[in-house]
Amino acid sequence: ECGQAVRAKSIVVASGARYRRPEIQRLDAFEGRGVWYWASPIEARLCADQDVVLVGGGNSAGQAAVFLSAHARRVHMVIRGGGLGASMSRYLIDRIEATPNIELLFNTEVVALEGSDGSLERIRWRSRLAPEEHSIEARNLFLFVGADPATDWLDGCGVMVDRGGFVVTGAHCRKNDAQPASPLETSVPGVFAVGDVRSGSVKRVGGAIGEGAQVVAALHGFLADAAKPSL
Repeated sequence: ECGQAVRAKSIVVASGARYRRPEIQRLDAFEGRGVWYWASPIEARLCADQDVVLVGGGNSAGQAAVFLSAHARRVHMVIRGGGLGASMSRYLIDRIEATPNIELLFNTEVVALEGSDGSLERIRWRSRLAPEEHSIEARNLFLFVGADPATDWLDGCGVMVDRGGFVVTGAHCRKNDAQPASPLETSVPGVFAVGDVRSGSVKRVGGAIGEGAQVVAALHGFLADAAKPSL
């Protein structure tokens, strides 16, 4: 178990998360070729002055919509539910409502993708309240519908996870001496978590790389403390 393993050494949990894939016709044909599960400056440059479609109603979707709106001609934000209040912070809702080139499509879902030669060309969606389908010419679809962490293997280790199953670290954890844990340390002393598997992480490659570098210092600190003789 984790608690036994860290008596002699420390452990870093970096098992990542699996992005959820909604049921959309031909989704797999365009993944990495117009379908994205993240929104970095690279993708933002690809959709400069174009219409893009973004699926999701949570905080990560709202942050991506605001970011992309500074590059795209228009961001069509497809939300399965009837509003944003239950899933997004008020600050982001205000930002979105104040951004003129973000269009909110409530009670809506993307149903199919069209294109040729491996390039996305058109996106079809429909309202959940009516059978008619609508489509738009768009070469980029951003999916922010959540992810499932690879943490099942941690069952029984005593490592704290949040409601979504992501590993909790830092201020929400306490060591045995009731002192705050380091930012990347879990509820089990000597067990650290980095990247997408960590609760509250930014879910970006750059963030994971930064945490990977940061955890090295934390590991050295933990091992140095463990090597000190007890008085």
